[in-house]
Order: sequence, then structure tokens, then C-alpha cells
Amino acid sequence: MPIAICAVLLVVLSNAIAAPAPMVRVEVAAPQPIRVGQQVSVDVTVLAPNFFMSAPAFPTLDVPGAIVTLPDARALNGTQSIDGVTFATISKSYAFVAGQDGDFDLPQATISLTYAGNDGAPQQATVTLPATRIRVGAGGVPKDASSGAPSGSAMLPVAQLNVTQTLAPAPDHDVVQLKVGDTLVRTVATFAPGTQAMLIRPPKLDAPRRVRVFAADPKLSDGVSPNSGSSATGGLRIDTFSYVFERKGTYTLPAITLDWTDPATGRASHSDAPAIRVVVATGAAAGELTPGTAWLNLSQDAESIGVVLASVAGLAVLGLVIWRTHSRWHTVRRRHDERLKRVRQNAKSLHAEVIQACRAGDAIAAYRLAQRWSEDVTGLGLAAWAQTTQDVPLIDAVSTLERRLFSPADDAAAKPVWDGGPLATAFNRCAAIAITPVHRTGPSFLAPLNTF
Repeated sequence: MPIAICAVLLVVLSNAIAAPAPMVRVEVAAPQPIRVGQQVSVDVTVLAPNFFMSAPAFPTLDVPGAIVTLPDARALNGTQSIDGVTFATISKSYAFVAGQDGDFDLPQATISLTYAGNDGAPQQATVTLPATRIRVGAGGVPKDASSGAPSGSAMLPVAQLNVTQTLAPAPDHDVVQLKVGDTLVRTVATFAPGTQAMLIRPPKLDAPRRVRVFAADPKLSDGVSPNSGSSATGGLRIDTFSYVFERKGTYTLPAITLDWTDPATGRASHSDAPAIRVVVATGAAAGELTPGTAWLNLSQDAESIGVVLASVAGLAVLGLVIWRTHSRWHTVRRRHDERLKRVRQNAKSLHAEVIQACRAGDAIAAYRLAQRWSEDVTGLGLAAWAQTTQDVPLIDAVSTLERRLFSPADDAAAKPVWDGGPLATAFNRCAAIAITPVHRTGPSFLAPLNTF
């Protein structure tokens, strides 16, 4: 009898030794402390004996005062030997960006997995991320963990930005030749190595007097290379601006400056898209006169007198037409004012609904209503209007809302309740300025993101 009990115990002990438990490892792929705005990889590796029977679901990591995303990249599969035991591994890398100095603790989230036991049968297990701290700047506790950027300003990417621009039509000897009414399309491409495109700040939009400028929705791409011969990858932001010239003359479109932080020194720096010199001439259709010629050269003969009389008669007819259309103009103006009044009343109602949706934490309704308000009042999409205001809190709030609604997520139910307070505050402040509707100059450069 004792021999049988010992044999059973030996079998159980041998099975326990032969069946190690799954585990998880977390590694911050950068020396600490890191800089504010610097993107670093947080590599999470799940290890299981034998092999995985299904891919583990990597959780969303929410860290106050920082942005943590899981780029849409394929997981890395491999094997690793530990103390003579072979483990199957699956790894994914999170992108971590801090908006302020301090110590940031990653949440100890759990990951469920299914793997094969020694007998080949499925085994269920749960692993918990180990305690991991990331030091930013001088360390210490963040002063305001609810804000992703200090003092309400957007953080700068810690990467040397590469800025290029293209013009249509192309310049001739560094000068763009146009005619009154023509449009110049300026496309600015900004590449940030090892950094997500959403961290590139929107360029400031300026234009000289008598030049109208319109901004299309930006295009953001991640994990791309600046050219075919480069192995470096990063984020790419493409902004397109259309300039319409109303008067002839010589204009200088200001350089576009984008700020960034030097990863080596920590000092602020910038990259520029150079200024553009534009010469606008009056077209033939605009009735330009030939220099040195007189508008009218009369003689004393009867033919010249007849020309004068005909001109006077024409002016009289023109005056009669203007007089008869004067009352019609008043009617058209009254109808225009009534339509403008209806637009403003509708905008006021939409404005209140946007604020109500923000306070209720309804992200979908807030975005849909704000998009309708922006299209009715400004003629632009919500993101494009936010950029034209140059209001950093508004731009950040809209970008945060779009990332929440349209960025891929492994588990949408795990997202925290959306805080609409920042958007409500910024929208309420900036909406009061946008009163007069404007007309679109062309279709959006991006397809619709979603339909609610």
C-alpha cells in the first residue's frame, strides 16, 4: 500500500514538473527617464508551454497623463527555451507617449489564453502584467494626471521632422505665375521617424490680404517610410491648402513651420516648408487695357459724334436696367437675410445639442452633431474647422474623439467612459466666433470616416 501511494505521488510530481505555467513579460524598449512627447515601445510577450491554441487578446492600457496605443501591426510569434523547457511566445508592442514629467505606472491588466497541455488537451489560463513604471523627465508624481499636455498646450513630437512641399501649378524659377481667380494648391508632407502621425502638430495656416485659403482634412498614416530606399518607418501627415487670389499683384505665402523636440538635447527645434512667391496677373477676360492706349479718341466729324451719342444712349439704358432691378435686389437681399437667420437659429439649436451630448458622455452623438454644426455654419468638416481656429485645446479634443471612434481597438467594451468636458469647453469657446457661413471650394480629400 505505501508503495502504491508513493508511485501516485511521483506521477503527480513529475506531471507538475513537466507542466510549467504560462507567464508574461513586459519590457520598455528605451533607457529611462524618457522625454515628454517621446514615443517608446512597451513590448509585451506572453509565454505558454507547448503551443498556443488561440491568440491571446491584448488589453487596452489606459494611463492618465499619457497616450498608450496598440498599433495595428501583426503579433510576433516565436519560441524561447527557459531552464530546458520550450515555450511558445506571442509578442505585441504598445506605443507609449507621456504628456508631462512624472512616474507612470502601467495598469496590471490580465490576458486570457488557451494553450496545449502535455496531453494535447486545451488548457485555459490567465496571466497578469507585472508592475511596470516608466520615468519621464526628472520623475516624481505628475501634477495633473488628467491632462495629456501641460498648460493646455499640445506636446511636441520628440523626433526630427522631415517637411516637404509640392505646388500645383509648379513654380517657374521659384515664382508661381497665376491669373486673377486662379487657385494654387500647396501640399505639405511631414514625416516623423519612429513616431505616430497623430503626434505631429497641425501646421499654422496664414495667408496675405486678398488671398483666401482653404484647408482640406489631413491624411494620417503610420508605419510608412519616407522613400522607397529608406528602412526607417514612422508617421506621415499630409496637409493640403488651396489659395485663391482675388487681385493682381505680387504675393508671398508665408513659410509653414512645424515644431519638434531634439531627441538628443531636449531643446525645441523646427522644420520649415519654405515661403512661396506668387505673381498674379489680370487675365484678358477681366478687361485689362493695353498700356499706352486711350479709352476714347474722338474727332470732330459726324461719325465720332454718333459714337458719343450711342455711348450716352447705352448708359441711359444701363441706368434704366439698374433702376428696375433695384427693387428685385431688395427682395433677394431680404430672402438672403431670412435664410441666414434660419441657419443661425439651427446652428444655435445644434450647438446646445453638442454641449448636451458632451456632458452626457455620448461620444457618437457629440461627433455627429458637431460635424453637422460645422458643415452648416462654416462649410467645413469638424476636423478641418478645428484646425482653422488654431485653438490647441479644440484640436486636441477633436483628435481624441476621432481616435476613440475610428481607431481600431481589440476590445471596444474595455474603453473607459468618454469625458466630453474638454470638447464642450473648447467647442463652446470657438463656436461663438464662427457665425457667418462660408462656401466649400471643393470636395473633401478624405472619404467619410463612418456613418451613424
